[in-house]
Amino acid sequence: MIQFKSGKLSKKEKVIINNLLDEILDPYGDYYITRLNLRLYIRQNKELLFEALAKGDKLVYAEDKGMIFVTGWSDNFDRKYVKILAVDNKSADKLLKVMLWNIKTDLYIKIKKNNPLLAILKENNYHFVGDRGLEVLLCRKYIPQEIKEKNHDR
Repeated sequence: MIQFKSGKLSKKEKVIINNLLDEILDPYGDYYITRLNLRLYIRQNKELLFEALAKGDKLVYAEDKGMIFVTGWSDNFDRKYVKILAVDNKSADKLLKVMLWNIKTDLYIKIKKNNPLLAILKENNYHFVGDRGLEVLLCRKYIPQEIKEKNHDR
């Protein structure tokens, strides 16, 4: 079952998240946060994830699928960044859909150009914003439901 979490994690939830971080590989090195212009990989800095969640960042996770961490609220940043760690693309897609259902703001992601998640992100309405060398910056603009419905009726 996919869970959406905002705020401090329970002991049981921390165990689940620690297990996911220990068990799921990050072959493209995209599961990191940036602090003071330094990339801090979440798998090696788990306490930063738990602190950020306690301060308001968001998490979508499932024991058998992986997790998506959305950061930017805890630091009052204008941009909210998505970080995906999933067992496979199908699981990433399911986690993304739950995240998009629960988070109502523009969402950004920076991933390696050769990461297969790029195709999943495009299928979920992420669009190219900029080239960052080996990485690409994508954005999914939030469109309130009433605007979607109005455009659909035309």
